[in-house]
Amino acid sequence: MSSDSKLVHIGITVTNINEFSAFYEKYFGFTLKRTGTFPPEFIADAPSLYRLEKGAYSDFGFLESPNGIVLELFQFNPILSVEDPLWNKPGYHHICLKVDSVLDTYKRMSDEGVEFYFEPKPLGHIPNAYWVFLKDPDGNMIELQETDL
Repeated sequence: MSSDSKLVHIGITVTNINEFSAFYEKYFGFTLKRTGTFPPEFIADAPSLYRLEKGAYSDFGFLESPNGIVLELFQFNPILSVEDPLWNKPGYHHICLKVDSVLDTYKRMSDEGVEFYFEPKPLGHIPNAYWVFLKDPDGNMIELQETDL
């Protein structure tokens, strides 16, 4: 086992790369670094991975946070239905982003129509710190905190 492993990126399938990127750029300072397309031949070469019909393709992009975390975005054509993630179902269910002020971020985003699961709550183990969960444009869960833990 390698002791020098590191997280390289997190892959997310989205309905619209431009809309998704604009949301993360506006609220969290991410930058869309590169885009491209995986043609039907690329997708067809790994049928057990993609499980898509013949002729399907995917646009892709790399969205980087200010501290270097990369979200690799996939916009498949055709796209399957969008479902809200379930926390109690095995698998990945949310990302957590640190913000300077959960209360200020919550107010700004909720005033602009972003959907939250609940109002900010005290973090508990850190005085005067808060946390909250919201939905991005595709319904993916994002946790906001004021700490790295």
